[in-house]
Amino acid sequence: MIYDFIIVSILLLFAYLGSYTLYHKNFISRAVHIRLWNILILFSFLVSAGAGLTLLSLVECGLALPISQSFLYWHIKFGMSMFWIALFHMHSYWKSSKNIKIPDIPLRKEKGGKY
Repeated sequence: MIYDFIIVSILLLFAYLGSYTLYHKNFISRAVHIRLWNILILFSFLVSAGAGLTLLSLVECGLALPISQSFLYWHIKFGMSMFWIALFHMHSYWKSSKNIKIPDIPLRKEKGGKY
């Protein structure tokens, strides 16, 4: 079975670059850009997890059905897309995560004068 990792990767990269360009040219807002990719990562997770759980339940029951190969194919296809969309997700939130201030919490002094 061929999974076409390069084709899926190129299609998703072009799609992300397209929506990112539309966002930077102010054709769509940042919220629309992020919402689109959040919906896609949710959808890819649901399909991949659903196919994976179906495969798991078939294996646990000791069943080997002809449809198992189809579930495996889509599980891997959507898993690959979820990998790329997760990277896009991290790219979208990278700058906002840099601005998080972690409060300086003093350590509690233990008995005996040690921290």
